[in-house]
Amino acid sequence: MAWQIGDNGFDMRLSPHVPGVIKQMLKPWLCEQLSRHSLKIEDISSWAIHPGGPRILTACADALGLNYTCLEPSQRVLADYGNMSSPTILFILDRLRAKAENLPCVMLAFGPGLTIEAALIA
Repeated sequence: MAWQIGDNGFDMRLSPHVPGVIKQMLKPWLCEQLSRHSLKIEDISSWAIHPGGPRILTACADALGLNYTCLEPSQRVLADYGNMSSPTILFILDRLRAKAENLPCVMLAFGPGLTIEAALIA
């Protein structure tokens, strides 16, 4: 995953290996992080997953065993606005807020070099 600034804004490059790496690495990492708060994946009521693209969303749901319906806010923001880089997650959170989704909520995003960024809203 890499970004390059061009004449028309950001150009994101996504390796075809990224979804596979997410499927392999996300669940063990997230389970460890949640356990620090005495939580499990099943305890999370809502998900704000940054839509780097449709395959990223699917990889996250598959890795975590989530029902695809939890991807709807992320999918809608991606369809309506595209990937706006970092601000995209705020649009997803706004949709979750408007729907009065239950907490706890986990926010997930991925960055260059395939770093995982996460926050727990409880």
